[in-house]
Amino acid sequence: MSSPNANDIKVEPMPATAPKSDDTLSQHSADNSVSISSNRNRRIYIMRHGERVDFTFGTWIPYCFDEFNNYMRKDLNMPKTLPKRQYIPEGWQNDSPLTNIGLYQARLIGDALAEARVQIDHVYCSPAYRCIQTCTSALEGLKLIGKTHIKLEPGLFEWMAWYPEGVPDWLTKDELTEANFTIDHDYQPFMTISTLNEAIKETTEDFYTRNYQVLKKIIENTIGNIFIVAHATTLDTCTRQLIGEAPRNTNELRQVIHKIPYCSLANVEEIDGQWKLVEPDCLPVTHSKNPRFEWNALTAT
Repeated sequence: MSSPNANDIKVEPMPATAPKSDDTLSQHSADNSVSISSNRNRRIYIMRHGERVDFTFGTWIPYCFDEFNNYMRKDLNMPKTLPKRQYIPEGWQNDSPLTNIGLYQARLIGDALAEARVQIDHVYCSPAYRCIQTCTSALEGLKLIGKTHIKLEPGLFEWMAWYPEGVPDWLTKDELTEANFTIDHDYQPFMTISTLNEAIKETTEDFYTRNYQVLKKIIENTIGNIFIVAHATTLDTCTRQLIGEAPRNTNELRQVIHKIPYCSLANVEEIDGQWKLVEPDCLPVTHSKNPRFEWNALTAT
Protein backbone atom coordinates (compact mmCIF):
# COMPACT_ATOMS: atom_id res chain seq x y z
CA MET A 1 0.00 0.00 0.00
CA SER A 2 1.39 3.39 -0.96
CA SER A 3 1.82 6.19 1.55
CA PRO A 4 -1.05 8.70 1.38
CA ASN A 5 -0.63 12.43 1.17
CA ALA A 6 -0.18 14.07 4.55
CA ASN A 7 -3.37 16.06 4.05
CA ASP A 8 -5.42 12.87 3.72
CA ILE A 9 -5.53 12.40 7.47
CA LYS A 10 -5.18 15.67 9.33
CA VAL A 11 -5.86 15.37 13.04
CA GLU A 12 -8.13 18.29 13.87
CA PRO A 13 -9.99 18.82 17.15
CA MET A 14 -13.37 17.13 16.99
CA PRO A 15 -16.50 19.21 17.65
CA ALA A 16 -17.95 19.07 21.14
CA THR A 17 -20.98 16.84 21.57
CA ALA A 18 -23.26 16.16 24.49
CA PRO A 19 -22.62 12.85 26.28
CA LYS A 20 -24.87 9.97 25.31
CA SER A 21 -26.51 7.68 27.81
CA ASP A 22 -23.75 5.10 27.40
CA ASP A 23 -20.83 7.58 27.46
CA THR A 24 -18.14 7.53 30.12
CA LEU A 25 -19.71 10.50 31.89
CA SER A 26 -22.71 8.42 32.88
CA GLN A 27 -20.61 5.47 33.99
CA HIS A 28 -19.15 7.25 37.00
CA SER A 29 -20.82 8.05 40.28
CA ALA A 30 -23.25 10.91 40.72
CA ASP A 31 -20.54 13.36 41.81
CA ASN A 32 -18.49 12.44 38.71
CA SER A 33 -15.63 11.19 40.84
CA VAL A 34 -13.53 8.15 40.05
CA SER A 35 -13.32 5.43 42.67
CA ILE A 36 -9.89 4.23 43.73
CA SER A 37 -9.23 0.75 42.42
CA SER A 38 -7.41 -1.80 44.52
CA ASN A 39 -6.40 -3.61 41.35
CA ARG A 40 -2.62 -4.14 41.23
CA ASN A 41 -2.39 -5.29 37.63
CA ARG A 42 0.21 -3.57 35.49
CA ARG A 43 -1.14 -0.61 33.52
CA ILE A 44 -0.02 1.57 30.64
CA TYR A 45 -1.39 5.09 30.28
CA ILE A 46 -1.16 6.58 26.78
CA MET A 47 -2.07 10.23 26.35
CA ARG A 48 -2.41 12.54 23.38
CA HIS A 49 -0.82 15.99 23.61
CA GLY A 50 -2.88 19.08 24.34
CA GLU A 51 -4.17 21.87 22.11
CA ARG A 52 -1.46 23.08 19.72
CA VAL A 53 -0.80 26.63 18.53
CA ASP A 54 -0.65 25.87 14.81
CA PHE A 55 -3.97 24.02 14.65
CA THR A 56 -5.62 26.74 16.72
CA PHE A 57 -4.28 29.83 14.97
CA GLY A 58 -3.27 28.51 11.55
CA THR A 59 -0.35 30.40 10.00
CA TRP A 60 1.06 31.99 13.15
CA ILE A 61 4.83 32.25 12.73
CA PRO A 62 4.95 35.27 10.32
CA TYR A 63 2.74 37.26 12.69
CA CYS A 64 4.50 36.34 15.93
CA PHE A 65 8.16 36.89 15.02
CA ASP A 66 9.69 40.23 14.04
CA GLU A 67 12.57 40.79 11.60
CA PHE A 68 15.03 40.01 14.40
CA ASN A 69 13.28 36.69 15.17
CA ASN A 70 11.91 37.95 18.46
CA TYR A 71 8.69 36.23 19.50
CA MET A 72 5.57 38.25 20.38
CA ARG A 73 2.29 36.57 21.19
CA LYS A 74 -0.85 37.82 19.46
CA ASP A 75 -3.46 36.17 21.66
CA LEU A 76 -3.74 35.32 25.35
CA ASN A 77 -3.99 31.65 24.43
CA MET A 78 -0.50 31.77 22.92
CA PRO A 79 2.54 31.13 25.14
CA LYS A 80 4.10 34.24 26.69
CA THR A 81 7.57 33.07 25.75
CA LEU A 82 9.21 30.30 23.75
CA PRO A 83 12.43 28.48 24.64
CA LYS A 84 15.66 29.03 22.78
CA ARG A 85 16.31 26.60 19.95
CA GLN A 86 18.77 26.27 17.12
CA TYR A 87 16.43 27.21 14.30
CA ILE A 88 14.22 30.25 14.98
CA PRO A 89 11.54 30.70 13.83
CA GLU A 90 11.53 27.91 11.23
CA GLY A 91 12.10 25.24 13.89
CA TRP A 92 8.56 25.85 15.12
CA GLN A 93 7.01 25.15 11.71
CA ASN A 94 6.79 21.38 12.23
CA ASP A 95 7.24 21.39 16.00
CA SER A 96 4.41 23.51 17.34
CA PRO A 97 4.15 24.55 20.98
CA LEU A 98 0.99 24.14 23.03
CA THR A 99 -1.52 26.86 23.65
CA ASN A 100 -2.12 27.89 27.25
CA ILE A 101 -5.37 25.95 27.07
CA GLY A 102 -3.34 22.92 25.99
CA LEU A 103 -1.14 23.23 29.07
CA TYR A 104 -4.23 23.48 31.25
CA GLN A 105 -5.84 20.44 29.61
CA ALA A 106 -2.78 18.37 30.44
CA ARG A 107 -2.64 19.65 34.00
CA LEU A 108 -6.29 18.68 34.53
CA ILE A 109 -5.50 15.11 33.49
CA GLY A 110 -2.49 14.99 35.80
CA ASP A 111 -4.54 16.35 38.71
CA ALA A 112 -7.25 13.74 38.10
CA LEU A 113 -4.74 10.89 37.93
CA ALA A 114 -3.25 12.07 41.21
CA GLU A 115 -6.70 12.16 42.81
CA ALA A 116 -7.24 8.59 41.60
CA ARG A 117 -3.92 7.66 43.27
CA VAL A 118 -2.46 6.36 40.04
CA GLN A 119 1.10 5.17 40.40
CA ILE A 120 3.48 5.98 37.55
CA ASP A 121 6.84 4.20 37.47
CA HIS A 122 8.21 5.13 34.03
CA VAL A 123 7.61 8.10 31.72
CA TYR A 124 8.18 8.02 27.94
CA CYS A 125 7.45 10.77 25.47
CA SER A 126 7.58 11.62 21.79
CA PRO A 127 10.35 14.21 21.14
CA ALA A 128 7.78 16.64 19.69
CA TYR A 129 7.76 19.80 21.81
CA ARG A 130 3.97 19.76 22.23
CA CYS A 131 4.24 16.26 23.72
CA ILE A 132 7.04 17.24 26.10
CA GLN A 133 5.00 20.21 27.31
CA THR A 134 1.94 18.00 27.77
CA CYS A 135 3.94 15.39 29.64
CA THR A 136 5.45 18.00 31.95
CA SER A 137 2.09 19.59 32.76
CA ALA A 138 0.58 16.18 33.49
CA LEU A 139 3.53 15.31 35.73
CA GLU A 140 3.02 18.59 37.59
CA GLY A 141 -0.54 17.49 38.31
CA LEU A 142 0.72 14.08 39.37
CA LYS A 143 3.25 15.82 41.65
CA LEU A 144 6.09 13.93 40.00
CA ILE A 145 8.22 16.86 38.85
CA GLY A 146 11.71 16.31 40.23
CA LYS A 147 10.87 12.70 41.10
CA THR A 148 11.02 11.28 37.59
CA HIS A 149 12.68 12.17 34.30
CA ILE A 150 11.15 12.08 30.83
CA LYS A 151 12.60 9.52 28.43
CA LEU A 152 12.45 10.86 24.87
CA GLU A 153 11.65 8.07 22.40
CA PRO A 154 11.73 8.96 18.66
CA GLY A 155 10.01 5.65 17.87
CA LEU A 156 6.82 7.04 19.44
CA PHE A 157 6.62 9.86 16.88
CA GLU A 158 3.61 10.04 14.57
CA TRP A 159 3.27 8.78 10.99
CA MET A 160 6.30 9.70 8.90
CA ALA A 161 4.08 9.93 5.79
CA TRP A 162 3.16 13.36 7.16
CA TYR A 163 6.83 14.42 7.12
CA PRO A 164 8.17 13.86 3.58
CA GLU A 165 11.18 16.08 4.32
CA GLY A 166 12.17 14.01 7.32
CA VAL A 167 12.04 14.28 11.08
CA PRO A 168 11.47 17.83 12.40
CA ASP A 169 14.39 19.64 14.03
CA TRP A 170 13.33 18.94 17.60
CA LEU A 171 14.78 20.75 20.56
CA THR A 172 17.88 19.01 21.86
CA LYS A 173 18.06 17.53 25.35
CA ASP A 174 20.34 20.39 26.39
CA GLU A 175 17.92 23.00 25.03
CA LEU A 176 15.05 21.32 26.87
CA THR A 177 17.01 21.15 30.11
CA GLU A 178 17.90 24.83 29.77
CA ALA A 179 14.15 25.47 29.45
CA ASN A 180 13.63 23.64 32.79
CA PHE A 181 12.25 20.36 31.45
CA THR A 182 13.32 17.26 33.39
CA ILE A 183 14.81 15.11 30.63
CA ASP A 184 16.58 11.78 31.13
CA HIS A 185 19.98 12.43 29.51
CA ASP A 186 21.12 8.84 30.06
CA TYR A 187 18.23 7.18 28.24
CA GLN A 188 19.17 5.36 25.03
CA PRO A 189 16.09 5.24 22.78
CA PHE A 190 14.91 2.02 21.17
CA MET A 191 14.75 3.84 17.83
CA THR A 192 17.20 6.57 16.91
CA ILE A 193 16.33 9.70 14.95
CA SER A 194 18.44 8.50 12.03
CA THR A 195 16.53 5.20 11.91
CA LEU A 196 13.22 7.05 12.08
CA ASN A 197 14.31 9.23 9.16
CA GLU A 198 14.60 6.07 7.08
CA ALA A 199 10.88 5.43 7.60
CA ILE A 200 9.69 8.36 5.47
CA LYS A 201 7.87 6.01 3.10
CA GLU A 202 6.36 3.78 5.78
CA THR A 203 2.88 2.44 5.08
CA THR A 204 0.04 2.51 7.56
CA GLU A 205 0.90 -1.04 8.59
CA ASP A 206 4.58 -0.11 8.95
CA PHE A 207 3.57 2.76 11.21
CA TYR A 208 1.47 0.52 13.44
CA THR A 209 4.30 -1.98 13.64
CA ARG A 210 6.88 0.69 14.54
CA ASN A 211 4.87 2.10 17.42
CA TYR A 212 3.89 -1.35 18.65
CA GLN A 213 7.43 -2.72 18.56
CA VAL A 214 8.69 0.27 20.53
CA LEU A 215 5.97 -0.25 23.13
CA LYS A 216 6.84 -3.95 23.38
CA LYS A 217 10.46 -3.06 24.09
CA ILE A 218 9.40 -0.55 26.70
CA ILE A 219 7.26 -3.20 28.40
CA GLU A 220 10.02 -5.80 28.27
CA ASN A 221 12.58 -3.45 29.79
CA THR A 222 10.50 -2.07 32.66
CA ILE A 223 8.56 -3.16 35.72
CA GLY A 224 5.49 -1.32 36.92
CA ASN A 225 3.16 1.22 35.35
CA ILE A 226 4.10 3.21 32.25
CA PHE A 227 3.01 6.71 31.24
CA ILE A 228 3.38 7.62 27.55
CA VAL A 229 2.64 11.00 25.99
CA ALA A 230 2.60 11.22 22.21
CA HIS A 231 0.05 11.78 19.43
CA ALA A 232 -3.58 11.08 18.55
CA THR A 233 -2.54 8.05 16.52
CA THR A 234 -0.47 6.66 19.40
CA LEU A 235 -3.50 5.69 21.43
CA ASP A 236 -4.41 3.21 18.69
CA THR A 237 -1.09 2.33 17.06
CA CYS A 238 0.51 1.35 20.36
CA THR A 239 -2.45 -0.61 21.72
CA ARG A 240 -4.05 -2.20 18.65
CA GLN A 241 -1.72 -5.17 18.31
CA LEU A 242 -1.02 -5.30 22.04
CA ILE A 243 -4.65 -6.33 22.63
CA GLY A 244 -4.54 -8.87 19.80
CA GLU A 245 -6.12 -6.88 16.97
CA ALA A 246 -4.72 -6.33 13.47
CA PRO A 247 -3.42 -2.92 12.35
CA ARG A 248 -6.07 -0.71 10.79
CA ASN A 249 -5.93 0.32 7.14
CA THR A 250 -5.63 3.97 6.12
CA ASN A 251 -9.37 4.66 6.03
CA GLU A 252 -9.94 3.00 9.39
CA LEU A 253 -7.09 5.00 10.91
CA ARG A 254 -8.61 8.19 9.53
CA GLN A 255 -11.91 7.39 11.21
CA VAL A 256 -10.51 6.48 14.60
CA ILE A 257 -8.13 9.41 15.09
CA HIS A 258 -10.94 11.90 14.66
CA LYS A 259 -12.43 10.35 17.80
CA ILE A 260 -9.29 11.13 19.81
CA PRO A 261 -9.36 14.81 20.90
CA TYR A 262 -6.64 16.66 22.76
CA CYS A 263 -5.38 15.03 25.96
CA SER A 264 -7.36 11.84 25.40
CA LEU A 265 -6.11 9.08 27.68
CA ALA A 266 -6.14 5.37 26.84
CA ASN A 267 -5.53 2.70 29.49
CA VAL A 268 -4.41 -0.85 28.85
CA GLU A 269 -4.16 -3.32 31.69
CA GLU A 270 -2.46 -6.69 31.89
CA ILE A 271 -5.09 -9.14 33.11
CA ASP A 272 -4.12 -12.81 33.49
CA GLY A 273 -1.26 -12.35 31.06
CA GLN A 274 -3.37 -10.58 28.43
CA TRP A 275 -3.42 -6.86 27.70
CA LYS A 276 -6.89 -5.31 27.52
CA LEU A 277 -8.23 -1.80 26.92
CA VAL A 278 -10.00 -0.67 30.08
CA GLU A 279 -11.89 2.41 31.19
CA PRO A 280 -9.44 5.22 32.07
CA ASP A 281 -8.75 6.08 35.69
CA CYS A 282 -9.93 9.65 35.21
CA LEU A 283 -12.65 11.60 33.46
CA PRO A 284 -12.04 13.16 30.02
CA VAL A 285 -11.64 16.89 29.35
CA THR A 286 -14.48 18.36 27.25
CA HIS A 287 -14.99 21.99 26.27
CA SER A 288 -16.36 24.12 23.46
CA LYS A 289 -14.52 26.24 20.93
CA ASN A 290 -13.96 29.92 21.68
CA PRO A 291 -13.37 31.91 18.47
CA ARG A 292 -11.29 35.06 18.37
CA PHE A 293 -13.06 38.26 19.47
CA GLU A 294 -12.78 41.18 17.08
CA TRP A 295 -13.59 44.30 19.11
CA ASN A 296 -14.31 46.46 16.07
CA ALA A 297 -17.30 44.26 15.26
CA LEU A 298 -19.11 46.39 17.84
CA THR A 299 -18.56 49.50 15.72
CA ALA A 300 -20.53 48.12 12.79
CA THR A 301 -23.74 49.93 12.00
